[in-house]
Formats: sequence, structure tokens, C-alpha cells
Amino acid sequence: MVCLGYLNRLFLLAIVSTVCLAESDFNDSFSLRYEKGLSLSTLVENTLAKSPDQLWLEALESEANALRKRSDSWVAGAASVALGYQEASSGTLHYIDGGVSVPLWHWGQQDAEALIADKAEQGLFDQAIHVKLQMAGLIRAVLWDLALVECKLTEAVLAVDFSEHILATAVQSVQLGELSHLDLLPVKSELLIKKSALLRAKVDLNKMAKRYQTITRSNVVPVHFEESRTELREIDINHSSLAFINSKITRKQAEYQALILRGSGQTTLSLGVNSDRGDARSNDAESFNIALNIPLGSAVHNGPDLAVKNIEINKLLADRMYLIRKLNEHVFEVSQNLMLGEDILVMAMEIAQLEGDRLKIAESSYNAGELSLQKFKSIQLSQQLAQLKVTKQLIFNKKNIALYNQSLGVLP
Repeated sequence: MVCLGYLNRLFLLAIVSTVCLAESDFNDSFSLRYEKGLSLSTLVENTLAKSPDQLWLEALESEANALRKRSDSWVAGAASVALGYQEASSGTLHYIDGGVSVPLWHWGQQDAEALIADKAEQGLFDQAIHVKLQMAGLIRAVLWDLALVECKLTEAVLAVDFSEHILATAVQSVQLGELSHLDLLPVKSELLIKKSALLRAKVDLNKMAKRYQTITRSNVVPVHFEESRTELREIDINHSSLAFINSKITRKQAEYQALILRGSGQTTLSLGVNSDRGDARSNDAESFNIALNIPLGSAVHNGPDLAVKNIEINKLLADRMYLIRKLNEHVFEVSQNLMLGEDILVMAMEIAQLEGDRLKIAESSYNAGELSLQKFKSIQLSQQLAQLKVTKQLIFNKKNIALYNQSLGVLP
């Protein structure tokens, strides 16, 4: 079997031939620098730190902190202070009113608000893992696509080299009078076709290099990024996509219960002082009052809000069912591709072995003068292309392993 170390060296050499190396200048669209010490997991972490999603995660963290502060407060809302002053028209009587109004938690409401804060913090954690898995999926795909494009470039280079050799042989035959100039035209045309394919392969490589830079916001590429297949065989409850939507569901349910406990409004406790001041002949009066305001009719007034929350919960429940189906379908599809890839790899290796044996026989025949140079070069090209197909299939299989791990929610 072709070792992946050889594949990485082949990958590096071919990329270097078409993509210029630079230190780390992102403004240069086609500059890539390869680093042996860079792991796939480190690359994902570095990319996540520079991702725009980080702003969203920071906003979610701020929300979770705000919810926690609210649930830790000893009152259900902001207190209000009222101060009033009146003076009689005679100028001898003064009326001063002052009071404080404090919203109170309903029975169990503070615990319900604390539960919302807990679910928000859990949702932040699950969202961060979910974003990280999505980022890992993008990086896994672009790295192996980069390797595949490089393999196609190597194939195109081999085809051009062979066509150039055929053209050189044909030109020599024309000079010796063995071929006419008319016979030379198809050979030149074939070389131009192969060179066009080589140019397209180079452009595809540059596009993929640019895509890598766009995704990772970096020019540094890990030399080794292959993965081992996970031991998991089915979707686990801890899959980050499921954990993310589960945290959203439990938070909505917590908000639903908190809305029930809040009812149609907050109960408030009001404490006030009244003071009357008259002239010297009148008596001064002061009074202290307490008032408790309890809202009524909660079932009628918060019913629409509860209905909206219920719709959101059931929509998330439906989305989770669809997500589970989609994840299972994807796992099945990738697992089938893995089995197919292994079978194709075995056949490709057998073909490469046969082509290798054929090349050995052809080499002996050529050395003995029984085979023309053109025929020998054609057999040599077939052997090289067969070996390259083994390498390409190995890349496909390694990519499928990465996609399999991704579908089961396994981080690098």
C-alpha cells in the first residue's frame, strides 16, 4: 500500500511547483507555507479564534451573564421611587408624598429564572462546540480537496511529459522521412490539449489554495492531517448538533415555565410616607402606608405569549427529528463510501501491480531491442498513472474517514 507519508511529500512537491511559498502574507492569494508541527486540531482552534462566529459567541456569553445577574437579584425587577410636593394657594399648607415600589418574585419564579440562566450557559457551551465542529468540517474538506487537486495536477504533468516525448519522437521521424508533416499535426494537437488540461489543473490548485486561505484566514498548512476512524458506529446523544438543539429546546421550556409563573405581571410592594405642613396654628400630620399590588387574570393576558413559546418548542422538536434523520442518512452514506473505497483501493493496487510487472517485461524487451522507445514510454506512463490512481484512491479513503468522523460529531 502507498504510505501516506509518501503522499504528503508528493503533495508538498507538486504544490511548491505551482504555488509560491511565503512566510505568512494573507494578501498574497497563492502563498502557502507548510508546517510539520501544525496539527489538525490546532489549525481548527486557530481558525475558530479568528472566525466571525466568535463575536456571536461573545454576545451569547454576555446574555448568559445578564440572565445570571437577573436570577441572583433579590427583587424581580427594578425598584422605583416616587416623590411628590404640593402647596396650597394660600402659601401656608405644604403636602409632601414619598414612596418606594419594589417588584417581588412570585413563588418559584426566581428558581425558574435561574434555570433559564443555567440553560443559557449550557447553550453557550453547546453552541461553541457546534461552531467548532462546523469549522472542523470545512477545514477537513478543503485539506483533502487540496490533496485531490494536487493529485490531478501530477497526473496532468505526467500526461504533458509523455506528449512532449511523443512529439519529439514524431519530429525525429519526420526529419528521417519516416512520417509526413501531416502526421505531425495530430501529435501537436494532442500536446496542446494536454497542456490546456495542465493549465486548468494549476488554476484549480490556485482556487483551492485561495479557498483554504479564505476558510482558515491563514497561509500555514499542516503537512500531516490524516485521521483514524472513530470507534462510533451510530449517532450519539452527545453529538454536538443534537446537544445544540437540545439546549435550545430545554431553554425554551424553561422560559415557558417562567412565563407561567410570572403571570400577567409582577407583584409589587409599595412603601410610602405622607407629610402635611400647615401654618403655626395648625397641627402637622404624617402617615406611613404599605400597599401590595397583585396582578390578576394571568391565564387570559399571558395566554398568547405562552402559545408563541409553545410553537417555538414544537418547531424545535420537529427540527430535532429531521436532524436525527439527516445525520443518520449521512452516516450511512459515508460508511457505504468507506466500504466502496476500500474495495476500489484493492483493485487499484492490483492494477498497479500488474502495470508494474508489465513495465518490467517491457524494460527487458526495450533493452533487448524488441520494443520501440515510444511503446516503452507508453507502458511506463500507464504504470505511473496506475500508481497515481492508487494514491488518489487513498486520498479519497482518507477523506471519507474524515467525513465519517465529522458526521458522527468527532472533533480532530
